Amino acid sequence: MKEMQLLLVDDELEYRLDFKEYISDLVPRLGYPLSLYLAEGELQALDLIQKITFDAIVLDLELHQGDGDGINLLKKINSLNLSNKPYIVVATFISSPLTKETARTHGADYIFWKRKTDFSPALVMEHICVYFQSIYNIQPRKAYVDKNPSLKQVIEQRLNKNGFTDDLLGKKYIIDAITIVIKSNDPDINLHSDVFPIISRRYKKSIASINRAIESAINKAWSITDAETLTECYPLVVSGTKGTPTNKELIFHYAHYIKGEGKA
Repeated sequence: MKEMQLLLVDDELEYRLDFKEYISDLVPRLGYPLSLYLAEGELQALDLIQKITFDAIVLDLELHQGDGDGINLLKKINSLNLSNKPYIVVATFISSPLTKETARTHGADYIFWKRKTDFSPALVMEHICVYFQSIYNIQPRKAYVDKNPSLKQVIEQRLNKNGFTDDLLGKKYIIDAITIVIKSNDPDINLHSDVFPIISRRYKKSIASINRAIESAINKAWSITDAETLTECYPLVVSGTKGTPTNKELIFHYAHYIKGEGKA
């Protein structure tokens, strides 16, 4: 069966992680295989495009944190004269009619505006899958029910056992942080420069307030959970004078533990 080769070019770590997570949930429901490749900027994307025959590309026009820009990448893709041109979907915050027309002129097949309230990886993939299925005459798979818990559900189950109750504001920040660390697959990912800025933008809260909420949630969980359960859930030696793990220690412990169990 034909496998979809898909490339996402986007410099925002948050969107790459959200897209990757959605794809992992989508693949079992498709009925055909899909391989996702990620690129942060123009050079990395161009290198992949010259090595792999992609069926579709999802492209951000602004690649400030990567290198180059989407319009320039479109021009370079055209210059390659590929025998099998990928279907190119642009996803951008730019609303300028001139920019959109320029993108279309240089090969963009469809354009999504990221500021629309209904914009999501699901919306983009629904469009791409319809195209892919029509080109290769693939019948959509019937409804699929996944009986396995999602990654976020697995994380929440572990935190619940550790005494993190739903009334703790920091709990959702911890779940998001652990999810981001796991999904990034980056051994050098940094909480303060990589993870917390994503959560800050997501909830429109300062990094300082997110840190405080997480610390408060950890202190509360440790105060209401019996010592035996705490030892079972968090068997590492606790550093510091408070008798509780730091935000970084707890988040990375659960990220490594859950990933090691093969739940990610």
